[in-house]
Amino acid sequence: MNRDATRPAGPAHLRPDAPGSERPPVPRPTVEELRLTSFKSYRRAVLPLAPLTVLYGPAGVGKSNALDALAVLSRLALGEEITDSLDGLPDRTGPLAVPVRGGLAGCVPHGRDAIILGCTVRSPHGRIRLDIVIRTDGPVRIARETLTLDGRTLVDTGEQDVRNHRVNVCWHNDTRQGDIRAPFPSGTMITAQLPLRVAGSSAGECLVLAAAEDLLTALREVFPLHPVPALMRDWARADPQARLRGNAANISAVIDRLSNECPRRYGQLLRVVQSAAPHPLLGLAVAERESEGVRRVLAVFDEGVLGRTGADQASDGMLRHLAFAAVLLTGAGVLDLDVAAEVPWAHRQLTVLAEDLGAGLSVEQTASLLRLARDMAERGQLRVAAALQEPAAAREALGAGDLRSGGAVVVECRRDPGSGFTVLRPEAARVPAQGGRGEGAGGGDGAAEAARSVGERSVGEPVAEGAGSAVDGDAVDLEG
Repeated sequence: MNRDATRPAGPAHLRPDAPGSERPPVPRPTVEELRLTSFKSYRRAVLPLAPLTVLYGPAGVGKSNALDALAVLSRLALGEEITDSLDGLPDRTGPLAVPVRGGLAGCVPHGRDAIILGCTVRSPHGRIRLDIVIRTDGPVRIARETLTLDGRTLVDTGEQDVRNHRVNVCWHNDTRQGDIRAPFPSGTMITAQLPLRVAGSSAGECLVLAAAEDLLTALREVFPLHPVPALMRDWARADPQARLRGNAANISAVIDRLSNECPRRYGQLLRVVQSAAPHPLLGLAVAERESEGVRRVLAVFDEGVLGRTGADQASDGMLRHLAFAAVLLTGAGVLDLDVAAEVPWAHRQLTVLAEDLGAGLSVEQTASLLRLARDMAERGQLRVAAALQEPAAAREALGAGDLRSGGAVVVECRRDPGSGFTVLRPEAARVPAQGGRGEGAGGGDGAAEAARSVGERSVGEPVAEGAGSAVDGDAVDLEG
């Protein structure tokens, strides 16, 4: 039995909700800000990320693009070639088995030849900032990448050797010889290469390695979830180690695994599904059949006197609700992720990207999922970024208290009529702050402060932030 797969976020003495707990929770690296300087429909935009972040707006405004940006950084953090990371590796399992939406070409804004992204990770060592420029004119390559810790530059890139696919990298070293310089392959994220290239022979190099590990750990624990009911209706091959794919096609195999491996979580999942069902639901079971020696399973809703409805007959909405609830209630061990296994699980933080959370669901059903996400986030089990078309469910599920404490950020997405770029407007800016604007004011995290500051811009202006550190040295024209 794999107890790590479905265990809570930590032992009782490490969980903030544990009664009588005197020790603080283990700090975990978490992404608290995403910078979309030049990516798909975004230009110089900043998205603050709270334990629960909800983006809303009509179809086509760019909500999914923001989730894709974080998924792209997560893929690059795995250390594969940029093209393979974004276009997918069909012969692989895990997150790279399928391309990111649109592939590499779809991530580059129209008429441009570069992707410019960045993020800020809060870690035990401080705030780590990554900014990265990927050029697509000629060989796909890292044209600029910087890594800073609390404002101190730890890693920076310099001259490029495009013909030989190399870029000069300089990293912090506090010995007499000064910072160290060496050529790195330019087809892979530089930060992902650091653990294999930096010796750690000085305090300065150890700091570089610690910051890189924290950043990579936070990014690798990102799981994009977009359930596809048409695929979820198929019988799945039974697997005691089944891991849910991003399209939830093997949901029946995962339900079968949970029922055998973790009855407590399985019972919680049943109660959540029962609360969303519009009719009495007695149970959640698994039908079995065997074909040519292969055991296959299918999730079944037990509706009592109404009979048993298999996943092959269930509504799109109920299947999507089942997939989202299963992910929120279980850990990274049952998800198709390439986790940072070398890092203790108590120091890792799962981030779920919930695409089109309310599709096929009523406002109340969607609100119940958001409340579940909020509860799981408050217990330190995961963080969630969800996309919705209408804000009603978020406003019903999240009161002013959640926004005021920094536990949630609700962000409006729309297109600027003049430029066509996506504009982000955090609603948390409309909620009065509880105390000062410094870090930790009112007991929340940095996302609340970021939401307040970016929300003060004019409504028609894209939310922007100083992302120039990754741009200035690469002559990428954002104004043309």
